[in-house]
Amino acid sequence: MQLTPQVKSSLLTAVFTAILVFLITLLYNHLYPPIDTSKQTPFTVEGTGTATAKPDLAQVSLTITKTAPTLQDAQNQANTASNTVVADIKKLGISSTDIKTNNYNSYPNYNNNSNAQPVFLPPNTNNQTITSYTVSQQIDIQIKDAQKVNTVIDTATKDNAENISGPNYVFSDSLQKSLEDQARTQAINNAKQKAQSIAKAAGINLGKITNIQENNTPGIIRPVMMMNKAAPVASGTSVPTNINPGENTVTDDVTLSYQTY
Repeated sequence: MQLTPQVKSSLLTAVFTAILVFLITLLYNHLYPPIDTSKQTPFTVEGTGTATAKPDLAQVSLTITKTAPTLQDAQNQANTASNTVVADIKKLGISSTDIKTNNYNSYPNYNNNSNAQPVFLPPNTNNQTITSYTVSQQIDIQIKDAQKVNTVIDTATKDNAENISGPNYVFSDSLQKSLEDQARTQAINNAKQKAQSIAKAAGINLGKITNIQENNTPGIIRPVMMMNKAAPVASGTSVPTNINPGENTVTDDVTLSYQTY
């Protein structure tokens, strides 16, 4: 089959074009080799975010302790006092599911002789005798309305509870998660803005984010007790407890790693 001059010319043009493209590509790759980003040290930047709120939960613990000549009397007195405290606290709107009894203890008290003070250890000699019995129990209260903390403490004090400790202010799970999300978003945005600013100043281009590391800190809530000292208080007059929970801040730190080119 005989090729016409036009067909021969078209074929030669195509061949020369292909050879030219190949040579240009080869030369370009030789002068500007591709960058292997896998071997580059990643560009890292840190960002910080915070979220602040008032705690919405509080925890208070108290102890009921009664001593009597017999174990049964001590137990009855402790149970009566405990029931009174729990009933009065329930009247404040605290659910029974948020009131828990822990560390129920009963033990005898001993005297070495008629002039000795009671001791709380088993006798080591025959001259030690039981003088009384003590029953104690710890009551833990979770208060879902932090505004009721002062009233709960005053009520427990009125009912002769002992060793009242707290309040320990905390965030509920839902509020904690919400604050962590806010702080995390702020931290990532802070890191991105910082990365863009540094890259612009250094004359580099940012690629995709290759890694994210996070470290969040819940913080410590320190309640502040405010006592009314405007006027002297007469003996027997109670002054309402005034504990201010303040606010707590959740902090989140992130580290972003970028590819650069």
